[in-house]
Amino acid sequence: MKLRLLLTLISTLILIVGYSLSKKGATLLPNKSISQPVSFKSFKMDNDKLIDRKGVQNISSPPVKLKFERTQVTVKISPVELDSTGRMKVHDGVADASWYKQSAIPGCQGNALIAGHRDWRGELGPFQYLEMIKKNEKVTIEYKNKDKLMFQVVERQIYSVNEIPDSVMNIGGETCVTLITCTGKFIRKKGGYQKRVIVTLQLI
Repeated sequence: MKLRLLLTLISTLILIVGYSLSKKGATLLPNKSISQPVSFKSFKMDNDKLIDRKGVQNISSPPVKLKFERTQVTVKISPVELDSTGRMKVHDGVADASWYKQSAIPGCQGNALIAGHRDWRGELGPFQYLEMIKKNEKVTIEYKNKDKLMFQVVERQIYSVNEIPDSVMNIGGETCVTLITCTGKFIRKKGGYQKRVIVTLQLI
């Protein structure tokens, strides 16, 4: 009898705590609905997979500019957050790339997410170059404090919007920079471009 009363009390406390958290906007389950600019598939934080790589930097200054060394084309970087639906915001136009500020600072431990539009209202942007960039090409990132770090392309992949691996948006994964833009066929009734270019950079 005492055991039954104890179990009932514990169950009641769990329900009360769960209700209290939900009232505050918290959840007992991980949110896996966060997506990339224009329908990225998923996003998750996995601290267990953080890798302590040799050469990881301790940087507190945010990124402000990115340069593709082969073409000498530069693009400004501005921070963004998530929108009300849990999607990563992306600045309108092609003048600025968007760095998700809850992801890693480029060069620090974790995955730094930087996205930009391929084009905007008929104007091609700097991130359109991701469709052509080659492995081992160099990319320089400049920080607000004027420091610069050099990165190298280690991988370029193209995925359907519905087939992007979870690892792409895992901000707690291997130390790298992930550059993202649209590509493929543009179908307005399906929300725009149907594929994404994913370019992975590592510090050199």
